[in-house]
Amino acid sequence: MVKITKVYTRTGDSGETGLVGGKRLPKDHPRIEAYGSVDELNSVLGLVLSFLVQKDASKRRKKLELIFEAIQQKLFDMGSELATLPGDEYEGQITIQAEDAEWLEKIIYAMNEELQPLK
Repeated sequence: MVKITKVYTRTGDSGETGLVGGKRLPKDHPRIEAYGSVDELNSVLGLVLSFLVQKDASKRRKKLELIFEAIQQKLFDMGSELATLPGDEYEGQITIQAEDAEWLEKIIYAMNEELQPLK
């Protein structure tokens, strides 16, 4: 599980943001937009998860909770990868692989199988 210790750097930004490895990019760069969108998705998923935990005590809830938490972790990994320019990768950095997409597709397929037919 990712633990964020602080959300500020106190370095100022001049319209730029720092990446893993120390390089800086403008905040309107497509790479920054991409990992910002991943962060937003992760936040929404966390919000859904918090409501699910509050409203449902079933076994299905626990299964969904585990799936959502695993997806959130993959999204954190993806954000880290997007925040790292080629050549600035660090030892042990987790990267998203084709198998991750296949895993997610299997989950989507299994969930679709449980749905009632559309009318």
